[in-house]
Amino acid sequence: MSHLRRLSLVSVPALALSTLAFVPATPASAAEPDPTPVSHGADWLAGQLTDGLMHNDQFDFDDLGLTTDTGLAMAYLDESDTAGDISDALAPRITEYYTYDVANSEGQLVGTHVSAGSLAKAAAFVDAAGDDPTDFGGHDLVAELEDRVSTEPGTEGRIGDVFFPDEPFEADFSNTLGQAFAARALHAEDSELTDSAVDFLLAQQCEEGFFRLSFAPADAAEQGCDDDAGSAPSTDVTALALLNLTALGYSTGVEDAKAAAIDWLVAAQGADGSFGSDGEITTPNANSTGLAGWALGDAGEADDAATAAAVWLRQHQADDFGPCTTGLSGDTGAIAYDDAALSTGRSEGLDVTVQDQFRRGTAQALPALLWAPAGDPTYADVVVDGFVRAGSTQDVAALDVAPGQTVCFARNASQDFVHADADGLAVGSVVLPEGSGRRVYRTGLTDGVIGTITYRALDAKRLDLTLKRAKVATKKKQKVVVKGLATGESVRVLYKGKVKDEGTAGGKGRFVTKFKVGKKAGKQKVKVRGEFGNRKAAEKFRVKGR
Repeated sequence: MSHLRRLSLVSVPALALSTLAFVPATPASAAEPDPTPVSHGADWLAGQLTDGLMHNDQFDFDDLGLTTDTGLAMAYLDESDTAGDISDALAPRITEYYTYDVANSEGQLVGTHVSAGSLAKAAAFVDAAGDDPTDFGGHDLVAELEDRVSTEPGTEGRIGDVFFPDEPFEADFSNTLGQAFAARALHAEDSELTDSAVDFLLAQQCEEGFFRLSFAPADAAEQGCDDDAGSAPSTDVTALALLNLTALGYSTGVEDAKAAAIDWLVAAQGADGSFGSDGEITTPNANSTGLAGWALGDAGEADDAATAAAVWLRQHQADDFGPCTTGLSGDTGAIAYDDAALSTGRSEGLDVTVQDQFRRGTAQALPALLWAPAGDPTYADVVVDGFVRAGSTQDVAALDVAPGQTVCFARNASQDFVHADADGLAVGSVVLPEGSGRRVYRTGLTDGVIGTITYRALDAKRLDLTLKRAKVATKKKQKVVVKGLATGESVRVLYKGKVKDEGTAGGKGRFVTKFKVGKKAGKQKVKVRGEFGNRKAAEKFRVKGR
Protein backbone atom coordinates (compact mmCIF):
# COMPACT_ATOMS: atom_id res chain seq x y z
CA MET A 1 0.00 0.00 0.00
CA SER A 2 1.03 3.61 -0.31
CA HIS A 3 3.21 5.42 2.18
CA LEU A 4 1.85 8.04 4.56
CA ARG A 5 0.30 10.81 2.54
CA ARG A 6 0.53 14.48 3.24
CA LEU A 7 -2.37 16.86 3.27
CA SER A 8 -2.97 20.61 3.04
CA LEU A 9 -5.36 21.65 5.79
CA VAL A 10 -7.15 24.93 6.20
CA SER A 11 -9.78 26.36 8.48
CA VAL A 12 -12.29 28.52 6.71
CA PRO A 13 -14.91 30.94 8.00
CA ALA A 14 -18.38 29.69 7.13
CA LEU A 15 -19.16 32.70 4.93
CA ALA A 16 -15.86 32.68 3.11
CA LEU A 17 -15.88 29.22 1.50
CA SER A 18 -16.31 30.71 -1.93
CA THR A 19 -12.78 32.08 -1.72
CA LEU A 20 -11.49 28.51 -2.00
CA ALA A 21 -12.42 28.57 -5.64
CA PHE A 22 -9.26 30.59 -6.17
CA VAL A 23 -7.00 27.95 -4.66
CA PRO A 24 -5.08 26.31 -7.54
CA ALA A 25 -6.09 22.70 -7.95
CA THR A 26 -5.22 20.04 -10.49
CA PRO A 27 -8.29 19.13 -12.58
CA ALA A 28 -9.34 15.55 -11.89
CA SER A 29 -9.11 14.51 -15.55
CA ALA A 30 -5.43 15.50 -15.69
CA ALA A 31 -4.37 13.58 -12.61
CA GLU A 32 -2.66 10.20 -12.56
CA PRO A 33 -4.83 7.25 -11.47
CA ASP A 34 -4.74 6.31 -7.78
CA PRO A 35 -4.43 2.52 -7.25
CA THR A 36 -5.62 2.70 -3.65
CA PRO A 37 -9.41 2.40 -4.11
CA VAL A 38 -9.08 -0.57 -6.46
CA SER A 39 -6.62 -2.28 -4.14
CA HIS A 40 -8.90 -1.83 -1.13
CA GLY A 41 -11.97 -2.95 -3.06
CA ALA A 42 -10.28 -6.05 -4.45
CA ASP A 43 -9.07 -7.03 -0.99
CA TRP A 44 -12.55 -6.60 0.47
CA LEU A 45 -14.28 -8.47 -2.33
CA ALA A 46 -11.81 -11.35 -2.15
CA GLY A 47 -12.42 -11.50 1.58
CA GLN A 48 -16.13 -12.05 0.95
CA LEU A 49 -15.48 -15.36 -0.82
CA THR A 50 -15.89 -18.67 0.96
CA ASP A 51 -13.75 -21.32 -0.72
CA GLY A 52 -13.89 -19.33 -3.94
CA LEU A 53 -17.66 -18.75 -3.91
CA MET A 54 -19.97 -16.00 -2.74
CA HIS A 55 -22.09 -17.58 -0.03
CA ASN A 56 -25.30 -15.74 0.81
CA ASP A 57 -25.37 -15.76 4.61
CA GLN A 58 -28.92 -14.45 4.82
CA PHE A 59 -30.53 -17.31 2.89
CA ASP A 60 -27.70 -19.85 3.18
CA PHE A 61 -26.85 -20.67 -0.43
CA ASP A 62 -23.89 -20.25 -2.77
CA ASP A 63 -24.69 -17.42 -5.16
CA LEU A 64 -23.01 -18.59 -8.37
CA GLY A 65 -24.24 -15.59 -10.37
CA LEU A 66 -22.64 -13.09 -8.02
CA THR A 67 -19.56 -15.33 -7.91
CA THR A 68 -19.29 -15.06 -11.70
CA ASP A 69 -19.72 -11.27 -11.62
CA THR A 70 -16.97 -11.09 -9.03
CA GLY A 71 -14.76 -13.30 -11.17
CA LEU A 72 -15.24 -11.07 -14.23
CA ALA A 73 -14.22 -8.02 -12.20
CA MET A 74 -11.18 -9.76 -10.73
CA ALA A 75 -10.06 -11.05 -14.11
CA TYR A 76 -10.32 -7.55 -15.60
CA LEU A 77 -8.29 -6.14 -12.71
CA ASP A 78 -5.57 -8.76 -13.19
CA GLU A 79 -6.32 -10.22 -9.78
CA SER A 80 -5.38 -13.58 -11.26
CA ASP A 81 -5.12 -15.49 -7.99
CA THR A 82 -8.65 -14.57 -6.94
CA ALA A 83 -10.05 -15.11 -10.43
CA GLY A 84 -8.34 -18.51 -10.48
CA ASP A 85 -9.81 -19.46 -7.11
CA ILE A 86 -13.27 -18.56 -8.39
CA SER A 87 -12.78 -20.51 -11.60
CA ASP A 88 -11.59 -23.57 -9.67
CA ALA A 89 -14.59 -23.38 -7.34
CA LEU A 90 -17.10 -22.93 -10.18
CA ALA A 91 -15.79 -25.74 -12.39
CA PRO A 92 -17.38 -28.72 -10.56
CA ARG A 93 -20.67 -26.84 -10.14
CA ILE A 94 -20.90 -24.92 -13.37
CA THR A 95 -24.14 -26.50 -14.61
CA GLU A 96 -25.84 -25.35 -11.40
CA TYR A 97 -25.27 -21.81 -12.65
CA TYR A 98 -26.90 -22.06 -16.06
CA THR A 99 -29.40 -24.92 -15.67
CA TYR A 100 -32.21 -25.96 -13.35
CA ASP A 101 -34.74 -28.76 -13.29
CA VAL A 102 -38.36 -28.06 -14.20
CA ALA A 103 -41.20 -30.04 -12.65
CA ASN A 104 -44.89 -30.06 -13.52
CA SER A 105 -47.76 -29.34 -11.14
CA GLU A 106 -47.63 -32.94 -9.92
CA GLY A 107 -43.96 -32.68 -9.07
CA GLN A 108 -42.79 -34.85 -11.95
CA LEU A 109 -39.57 -33.87 -13.70
CA VAL A 110 -40.29 -32.36 -17.12
CA GLY A 111 -36.77 -31.46 -18.17
CA THR A 112 -33.86 -29.12 -17.62
CA HIS A 113 -34.07 -25.40 -18.32
CA VAL A 114 -30.88 -24.04 -19.88
CA SER A 115 -30.25 -20.32 -19.50
CA ALA A 116 -28.41 -19.15 -22.59
CA GLY A 117 -27.45 -15.84 -20.99
CA SER A 118 -25.93 -17.45 -17.91
CA LEU A 119 -24.13 -19.98 -20.09
CA ALA A 120 -22.69 -17.15 -22.20
CA LYS A 121 -21.52 -15.21 -19.15
CA ALA A 122 -19.93 -18.34 -17.70
CA ALA A 123 -18.02 -18.99 -20.94
CA ALA A 124 -16.89 -15.35 -21.08
CA PHE A 125 -15.63 -15.49 -17.50
CA VAL A 126 -13.77 -18.77 -17.95
CA ASP A 127 -11.97 -17.31 -20.97
CA ALA A 128 -11.19 -14.06 -19.10
CA ALA A 129 -9.78 -16.06 -16.18
CA GLY A 130 -7.35 -17.80 -18.54
CA ASP A 131 -9.05 -21.20 -18.50
CA ASP A 132 -10.51 -23.21 -21.38
CA PRO A 133 -14.29 -22.80 -21.82
CA THR A 134 -14.34 -25.77 -24.23
CA ASP A 135 -13.27 -28.06 -21.38
CA PHE A 136 -14.46 -26.64 -18.10
CA GLY A 137 -15.68 -28.91 -15.34
CA GLY A 138 -16.20 -31.61 -17.94
CA HIS A 139 -18.32 -29.38 -20.19
CA ASP A 140 -17.75 -27.69 -23.53
CA LEU A 141 -19.42 -24.38 -22.71
CA VAL A 142 -18.79 -22.99 -26.18
CA ALA A 143 -20.43 -25.94 -27.96
CA GLU A 144 -23.39 -25.76 -25.59
CA LEU A 145 -23.65 -22.03 -26.27
CA GLU A 146 -23.53 -22.58 -30.01
CA ASP A 147 -26.50 -24.90 -29.61
CA ARG A 148 -28.39 -21.98 -28.10
CA VAL A 149 -27.75 -19.63 -31.06
CA SER A 150 -30.48 -19.53 -33.69
CA THR A 151 -29.66 -20.21 -37.32
CA GLU A 152 -33.24 -19.58 -38.45
CA PRO A 153 -33.86 -16.74 -40.92
CA GLY A 154 -35.25 -13.68 -39.11
CA THR A 155 -33.75 -14.63 -35.74
CA GLU A 156 -30.33 -15.70 -36.93
CA GLY A 157 -27.72 -15.13 -34.23
CA ARG A 158 -30.27 -14.75 -31.41
CA ILE A 159 -29.60 -16.78 -28.27
CA GLY A 160 -32.46 -18.66 -26.66
CA ASP A 161 -33.13 -20.77 -23.59
CA VAL A 162 -34.18 -24.38 -23.42
CA PHE A 163 -37.55 -24.00 -21.71
CA PHE A 164 -40.94 -25.66 -21.34
CA PRO A 165 -43.75 -23.26 -22.28
CA ASP A 166 -46.53 -25.50 -21.03
CA GLU A 167 -45.31 -25.25 -17.45
CA PRO A 168 -46.06 -22.34 -15.07
CA PHE A 169 -43.37 -19.65 -14.74
CA GLU A 170 -41.47 -21.08 -17.71
CA ALA A 171 -40.33 -18.77 -20.53
CA ASP A 172 -37.34 -17.87 -22.64
CA PHE A 173 -35.57 -15.36 -20.41
CA SER A 174 -32.81 -14.52 -22.90
CA ASN A 175 -32.07 -10.84 -23.38
CA THR A 176 -29.48 -8.38 -24.63
CA LEU A 177 -27.22 -8.84 -21.60
CA GLY A 178 -26.76 -12.52 -22.40
CA GLN A 179 -26.46 -11.74 -26.11
CA ALA A 180 -23.54 -9.41 -25.41
CA PHE A 181 -21.69 -12.06 -23.41
CA ALA A 182 -22.49 -14.65 -26.09
CA ALA A 183 -20.95 -12.48 -28.82
CA ARG A 184 -17.83 -12.06 -26.71
CA ALA A 185 -17.51 -15.74 -25.75
CA LEU A 186 -18.04 -16.98 -29.30
CA HIS A 187 -15.56 -14.45 -30.67
CA ALA A 188 -12.92 -15.54 -28.15
CA GLU A 189 -13.13 -19.11 -29.48
CA ASP A 190 -13.37 -18.14 -33.19
CA SER A 191 -16.82 -19.68 -33.49
CA GLU A 192 -18.47 -19.66 -36.90
CA LEU A 193 -21.55 -18.23 -35.21
CA THR A 194 -19.76 -15.11 -33.97
CA ASP A 195 -20.80 -12.82 -36.81
CA SER A 196 -24.48 -13.67 -36.58
CA ALA A 197 -24.44 -13.29 -32.79
CA VAL A 198 -22.74 -9.90 -33.10
CA ASP A 199 -25.16 -8.76 -35.79
CA PHE A 200 -28.14 -9.68 -33.64
CA LEU A 201 -26.57 -7.82 -30.69
CA LEU A 202 -26.10 -4.71 -32.84
CA ALA A 203 -29.75 -4.91 -33.86
CA GLN A 204 -30.69 -4.37 -30.20
CA GLN A 205 -29.20 -0.87 -30.32
CA CYS A 206 -31.65 1.93 -31.02
CA GLU A 207 -30.85 4.91 -33.22
CA GLU A 208 -30.29 7.07 -30.11
CA GLY A 209 -27.33 4.88 -29.17
CA PHE A 210 -28.70 2.91 -26.21
CA PHE A 211 -29.24 -0.84 -26.07
CA ARG A 212 -32.57 -2.21 -24.89
CA LEU A 213 -32.90 -5.11 -22.45
CA SER A 214 -35.68 -7.30 -23.86
CA PHE A 215 -35.79 -8.98 -27.25
CA ALA A 216 -38.82 -8.84 -29.50
CA PRO A 217 -40.97 -11.99 -29.42
CA ALA A 218 -39.22 -14.79 -31.30
CA ASP A 219 -42.02 -14.91 -33.87
CA ALA A 220 -42.01 -11.15 -34.52
CA ALA A 221 -41.35 -10.14 -38.11
CA GLU A 222 -38.86 -7.48 -37.00
CA GLN A 223 -36.24 -8.14 -34.33
CA GLY A 224 -34.53 -4.74 -34.10
CA CYS A 225 -34.67 -2.10 -31.37
CA ASP A 226 -35.98 0.67 -33.63
CA ASP A 227 -38.79 -1.57 -34.83
CA ASP A 228 -40.30 -1.82 -31.36
CA ALA A 229 -42.07 1.22 -29.92
CA GLY A 230 -41.67 -0.29 -26.46
CA SER A 231 -37.86 -0.30 -26.57
CA ALA A 232 -36.61 1.51 -23.48
CA PRO A 233 -33.10 2.77 -22.71
CA SER A 234 -31.02 1.11 -20.00
CA THR A 235 -27.69 2.31 -18.63
CA ASP A 236 -26.69 -1.16 -17.43
CA VAL A 237 -27.49 -2.92 -20.70
CA THR A 238 -25.81 -0.23 -22.80
CA ALA A 239 -22.71 -0.33 -20.61
CA LEU A 240 -22.40 -4.12 -20.68
CA ALA A 241 -23.00 -4.17 -24.43
CA LEU A 242 -20.25 -1.58 -24.86
CA LEU A 243 -17.88 -3.55 -22.62
CA ASN A 244 -18.36 -6.74 -24.59
CA LEU A 245 -18.18 -4.98 -27.96
CA THR A 246 -14.89 -3.42 -26.90
CA ALA A 247 -13.60 -6.92 -26.16
CA LEU A 248 -14.36 -7.89 -29.77
CA GLY A 249 -12.23 -5.14 -31.26
CA TYR A 250 -13.14 -5.51 -34.92
CA SER A 251 -15.36 -4.38 -37.82
CA THR A 252 -16.72 -1.00 -38.83
CA GLY A 253 -20.19 -1.89 -37.59
CA VAL A 254 -18.90 -2.63 -34.11
CA GLU A 255 -16.91 0.60 -33.97
CA ASP A 256 -19.93 2.64 -35.06
CA ALA A 257 -22.08 0.95 -32.43
CA LYS A 258 -19.49 1.64 -29.75
CA ALA A 259 -19.28 5.31 -30.70
CA ALA A 260 -23.06 5.68 -30.53
CA ALA A 261 -23.21 3.90 -27.15
CA ILE A 262 -20.44 6.11 -25.78
CA ASP A 263 -22.23 9.27 -26.90
CA TRP A 264 -25.48 8.08 -25.30
CA LEU A 265 -23.84 7.18 -22.00
CA VAL A 266 -21.97 10.48 -21.79
CA ALA A 267 -25.22 12.37 -22.41
CA ALA A 268 -27.00 10.29 -19.73
CA GLN A 269 -24.37 10.97 -17.07
CA GLY A 270 -25.29 13.28 -14.20
CA ALA A 271 -23.37 16.45 -13.46
CA ASP A 272 -21.83 14.72 -10.41
CA GLY A 273 -20.56 11.80 -12.52
CA SER A 274 -23.30 9.36 -11.51
CA PHE A 275 -25.79 7.30 -13.50
CA GLY A 276 -29.30 6.08 -12.84
CA SER A 277 -30.33 2.68 -14.18
CA ASP A 278 -33.31 3.38 -16.43
CA GLY A 279 -36.62 5.20 -16.62
CA GLU A 280 -37.87 3.47 -13.48
CA ILE A 281 -34.68 3.60 -11.38
CA THR A 282 -33.43 7.14 -11.89
CA THR A 283 -31.63 7.44 -8.55
CA PRO A 284 -27.84 7.55 -8.91
CA ASN A 285 -26.43 4.20 -7.83
CA ALA A 286 -23.13 2.36 -7.73
CA ASN A 287 -24.15 -0.54 -9.96
CA SER A 288 -25.12 1.59 -12.95
CA THR A 289 -22.42 4.19 -12.36
CA GLY A 290 -19.84 1.44 -12.02
CA LEU A 291 -20.81 -0.39 -15.20
CA ALA A 292 -21.03 2.83 -17.21
CA GLY A 293 -17.74 4.17 -15.88
CA TRP A 294 -16.04 0.83 -16.50
CA ALA A 295 -17.35 0.66 -20.07
CA LEU A 296 -16.44 4.26 -20.87
CA GLY A 297 -12.96 3.93 -19.42
CA ASP A 298 -12.34 0.62 -21.16
CA ALA A 299 -13.46 2.04 -24.51
CA GLY A 300 -10.84 4.78 -24.10
CA GLU A 301 -12.92 7.46 -25.76
CA ALA A 302 -14.44 9.26 -22.78
CA ASP A 303 -11.73 9.70 -20.15
CA ASP A 304 -13.38 12.69 -18.46
CA ALA A 305 -16.68 10.82 -18.11
CA ALA A 306 -14.95 7.71 -16.76
CA THR A 307 -13.02 9.83 -14.27
CA ALA A 308 -16.16 11.62 -13.09
CA ALA A 309 -17.89 8.27 -12.54
CA ALA A 310 -14.88 6.99 -10.59
CA VAL A 311 -14.90 10.05 -8.33
CA TRP A 312 -18.59 9.51 -7.52
CA LEU A 313 -17.94 5.84 -6.77
CA ARG A 314 -15.01 6.66 -4.51
CA GLN A 315 -17.27 9.00 -2.58
CA HIS A 316 -19.43 5.93 -1.87
CA GLN A 317 -16.62 3.54 -1.01
CA ALA A 318 -16.09 2.57 2.62
CA ASP A 319 -12.87 4.21 3.72
CA ASP A 320 -13.55 4.75 7.42
CA PHE A 321 -10.56 4.75 9.70
CA GLY A 322 -9.25 5.99 13.00
CA PRO A 323 -9.74 8.52 14.44
CA CYS A 324 -13.10 8.39 12.60
CA THR A 325 -14.57 4.93 13.06
CA THR A 326 -18.02 3.71 12.00
CA GLY A 327 -19.86 0.51 11.28
CA LEU A 328 -17.92 0.32 8.00
CA SER A 329 -14.46 0.63 9.53
CA GLY A 330 -13.87 -3.10 9.09
CA ASP A 331 -15.09 -3.08 5.48
CA THR A 332 -12.67 -0.71 3.77
CA GLY A 333 -13.09 -1.00 0.01
CA ALA A 334 -16.77 -1.98 -0.07
CA ILE A 335 -18.90 0.23 -2.32
CA ALA A 336 -22.33 1.37 -1.17
CA TYR A 337 -25.29 1.37 -3.57
CA ASP A 338 -26.17 5.01 -2.88
CA ASP A 339 -26.05 7.79 -0.29
CA ALA A 340 -28.64 6.12 1.94
CA ALA A 341 -26.81 2.78 1.90
CA LEU A 342 -23.53 4.47 2.84
CA SER A 343 -25.18 6.31 5.73
CA THR A 344 -26.92 3.18 7.00
CA GLY A 345 -23.76 1.14 6.71
CA ARG A 346 -21.84 3.66 8.76
CA SER A 347 -24.46 3.70 11.49
CA GLU A 348 -25.37 0.00 11.56
CA GLY A 349 -22.57 -1.90 9.84
CA LEU A 350 -22.92 -4.63 7.23
CA ASP A 351 -25.17 -7.32 8.60
CA VAL A 352 -26.52 -10.14 6.44
CA THR A 353 -29.53 -8.10 5.31
CA VAL A 354 -27.36 -5.57 3.42
CA GLN A 355 -24.31 -7.70 2.74
CA ASP A 356 -25.56 -8.83 -0.67
CA GLN A 357 -26.21 -5.27 -1.87
CA PHE A 358 -22.69 -4.14 -1.00
CA ARG A 359 -21.18 -7.21 -2.64
CA ARG A 360 -23.11 -6.71 -5.89
CA GLY A 361 -22.36 -3.02 -6.00
CA THR A 362 -18.66 -3.61 -5.44
CA ALA A 363 -18.38 -6.43 -8.01
CA GLN A 364 -19.96 -4.30 -10.74
CA ALA A 365 -18.37 -0.97 -9.82
CA LEU A 366 -14.83 -1.86 -8.74
CA PRO A 367 -13.19 -1.89 -12.21
CA ALA A 368 -14.45 1.68 -12.82
CA LEU A 369 -12.20 2.85 -9.98
CA LEU A 370 -9.22 2.23 -12.25
CA TRP A 371 -9.97 5.75 -13.48
CA ALA A 372 -10.02 7.31 -9.99
CA PRO A 373 -7.50 10.18 -10.03
CA ALA A 374 -4.79 10.62 -7.43
CA GLY A 375 -4.25 13.75 -5.37
CA ASP A 376 -1.13 15.68 -4.47
CA PRO A 377 -1.67 16.74 -0.85
CA THR A 378 0.94 18.33 1.38
CA TYR A 379 1.22 18.17 5.16
CA ALA A 380 0.58 21.00 7.57
CA ASP A 381 -0.25 21.44 11.24
CA VAL A 382 -2.50 24.48 11.30
CA VAL A 383 -3.12 26.81 14.23
CA VAL A 384 -6.08 29.02 13.40
CA ASP A 385 -5.38 32.70 13.85
CA GLY A 386 -7.29 34.47 16.61
CA PHE A 387 -10.03 33.06 18.79
CA VAL A 388 -13.33 31.31 18.08
CA ARG A 389 -16.45 30.94 20.20
CA ALA A 390 -16.73 27.79 22.25
CA GLY A 391 -19.67 25.70 21.01
CA SER A 392 -19.55 27.25 17.55
CA THR A 393 -19.47 25.38 14.25
CA GLN A 394 -16.30 25.89 12.27
CA ASP A 395 -15.76 25.02 8.63
CA VAL A 396 -12.56 23.16 7.78
CA ALA A 397 -11.14 22.09 4.46
CA ALA A 398 -8.48 19.83 3.02
CA LEU A 399 -6.94 20.78 -0.31
CA ASP A 400 -5.51 18.71 -3.17
CA VAL A 401 -6.83 15.41 -1.83
CA ALA A 402 -7.48 12.59 -4.29
CA PRO A 403 -10.91 13.41 -5.78
CA GLY A 404 -13.62 11.38 -4.07
CA GLN A 405 -11.37 10.30 -1.20
CA THR A 406 -12.70 10.24 2.35
CA VAL A 407 -11.22 12.78 4.75
CA CYS A 408 -11.85 12.67 8.48
CA PHE A 409 -11.85 15.58 10.93
CA ALA A 410 -12.10 14.35 14.52
CA ARG A 411 -11.66 15.24 18.17
CA ASN A 412 -12.60 12.67 20.80
CA ALA A 413 -16.12 11.45 19.95
CA SER A 414 -16.77 14.32 17.55
CA GLN A 415 -16.11 13.41 13.93
CA ASP A 416 -17.02 14.46 10.43
CA PHE A 417 -16.52 12.46 7.25
CA VAL A 418 -16.07 14.45 4.06
CA HIS A 419 -15.59 13.29 0.49
CA ALA A 420 -13.32 15.37 -1.70
CA ASP A 421 -14.91 16.83 -4.81
CA ALA A 422 -13.63 16.52 -8.37
CA ASP A 423 -11.01 19.21 -7.69
CA GLY A 424 -9.68 17.50 -4.56
CA LEU A 425 -11.38 19.90 -2.12
CA ALA A 426 -12.94 18.38 0.99
CA VAL A 427 -14.96 20.86 3.06
CA GLY A 428 -16.35 19.77 6.41
CA SER A 429 -17.40 21.24 9.73
CA VAL A 430 -16.62 20.65 13.38
CA VAL A 431 -18.57 21.70 16.45
CA LEU A 432 -16.34 23.00 19.21
CA PRO A 433 -17.12 21.86 22.74
CA GLU A 434 -18.16 24.30 25.44
CA GLY A 435 -15.43 25.74 27.61
CA SER A 436 -12.32 27.76 26.91
CA GLY A 437 -9.09 26.16 25.78
CA ARG A 438 -7.12 24.81 22.86
CA ARG A 439 -9.16 22.40 20.73
CA VAL A 440 -7.14 20.12 18.49
CA TYR A 441 -8.82 18.28 15.62
CA ARG A 442 -6.98 15.45 13.95
CA THR A 443 -7.26 15.11 10.21
CA GLY A 444 -6.69 11.82 8.49
CA LEU A 445 -6.90 9.66 5.43
CA THR A 446 -6.83 5.88 5.21
CA ASP A 447 -3.14 5.94 6.09
CA GLY A 448 -3.82 7.46 9.49
CA VAL A 449 -3.63 10.85 11.19
CA ILE A 450 -1.61 13.16 8.98
CA GLY A 451 -2.34 16.63 10.35
CA THR A 452 -4.03 18.71 12.99
CA ILE A 453 -6.07 21.90 13.14
CA THR A 454 -5.95 23.81 16.42
CA TYR A 455 -8.50 26.35 17.60
CA ARG A 456 -8.29 28.66 20.59
CA ALA A 457 -11.82 28.64 21.95
CA LEU A 458 -13.31 31.13 24.39
CA ASP A 459 -16.41 30.42 26.41
CA ALA A 460 -18.88 32.93 27.84
CA LYS A 461 -17.45 34.61 30.90
CA ARG A 462 -18.00 37.46 33.32
CA LEU A 463 -14.69 39.24 33.28
CA ASP A 464 -13.02 40.64 36.40
CA LEU A 465 -13.36 44.43 36.12
CA THR A 466 -11.85 46.71 38.78
CA LEU A 467 -12.15 50.50 38.85
CA LYS A 468 -9.38 52.36 40.68
CA ARG A 469 -11.74 54.87 42.33
CA ALA A 470 -15.37 54.70 43.38
CA LYS A 471 -15.53 58.52 42.97
CA VAL A 472 -13.73 60.61 40.38
CA ALA A 473 -13.80 64.38 40.01
CA THR A 474 -15.03 65.80 36.73
CA LYS A 475 -12.36 66.05 34.02
CA LYS A 476 -10.15 63.64 35.92
CA LYS A 477 -9.16 60.10 34.93
CA GLN A 478 -10.54 56.75 35.96
CA LYS A 479 -8.24 53.75 35.93
CA VAL A 480 -9.63 50.43 34.64
CA VAL A 481 -8.11 46.99 35.30
CA VAL A 482 -9.52 43.96 33.50
CA LYS A 483 -8.49 40.45 34.51
CA GLY A 484 -9.52 36.95 33.43
CA LEU A 485 -8.85 37.53 29.76
CA ALA A 486 -6.99 35.10 27.54
CA THR A 487 -3.53 36.15 26.48
CA GLY A 488 -3.90 38.07 23.23
CA GLU A 489 -7.67 38.46 23.57
CA SER A 490 -9.05 41.69 22.17
CA VAL A 491 -10.58 44.13 24.67
CA ARG A 492 -12.74 47.24 24.38
CA VAL A 493 -13.51 49.64 27.19
CA LEU A 494 -16.72 51.63 26.75
CA TYR A 495 -17.90 54.70 28.63
CA LYS A 496 -21.11 56.53 27.83
CA GLY A 497 -21.56 54.27 24.81
CA LYS A 498 -18.23 55.21 23.28
CA VAL A 499 -15.05 53.19 23.03
CA LYS A 500 -12.47 54.83 25.26
CA ASP A 501 -9.71 52.35 24.60
CA GLU A 502 -9.10 49.01 22.96
CA GLY A 503 -6.24 46.57 22.65
CA THR A 504 -5.20 43.04 23.59
CA ALA A 505 -4.64 41.34 26.90
CA GLY A 506 -1.10 40.80 28.07
CA GLY A 507 0.62 37.60 29.12
CA LYS A 508 -1.26 37.36 32.40
CA GLY A 509 -4.65 38.01 30.85
CA ARG A 510 -4.72 41.63 32.11
CA PHE A 511 -5.58 44.86 30.40
CA VAL A 512 -5.08 48.28 32.05
CA THR A 513 -6.14 51.67 30.77
CA LYS A 514 -7.19 55.18 31.88
CA PHE A 515 -9.70 57.66 30.49
CA LYS A 516 -11.10 61.08 31.37
CA VAL A 517 -14.55 60.93 32.92
CA GLY A 518 -15.76 64.23 31.41
CA LYS A 519 -17.71 67.18 32.87
CA LYS A 520 -21.04 65.60 33.80
CA ALA A 521 -21.47 64.61 37.42
CA GLY A 522 -23.53 61.66 38.61
CA LYS A 523 -23.54 57.88 38.41
CA GLN A 524 -21.72 56.46 35.40
CA LYS A 525 -20.99 52.96 34.08
CA VAL A 526 -17.91 51.40 32.54
CA LYS A 527 -18.44 48.43 30.27
CA VAL A 528 -15.83 45.98 29.07
CA ARG A 529 -16.15 43.62 26.10
CA GLY A 530 -13.74 40.80 25.40
CA GLU A 531 -13.25 38.93 22.12
CA PHE A 532 -16.95 38.10 21.92
CA GLY A 533 -20.10 39.70 23.23
CA ASN A 534 -20.60 36.94 25.80
CA ARG A 535 -17.34 37.84 27.54
CA LYS A 536 -18.05 41.05 29.39
CA ALA A 537 -18.24 43.01 32.64
CA ALA A 538 -19.64 46.32 33.92
CA GLU A 539 -19.06 48.49 37.00
CA LYS A 540 -20.51 51.78 38.21
CA PHE A 541 -18.82 54.76 39.86
CA ARG A 542 -19.72 58.35 40.69
CA VAL A 543 -18.44 61.46 38.98
CA LYS A 544 -18.47 64.34 41.44
CA GLY A 545 -18.35 68.01 40.73
CA ARG A 546 -15.60 70.23 42.10
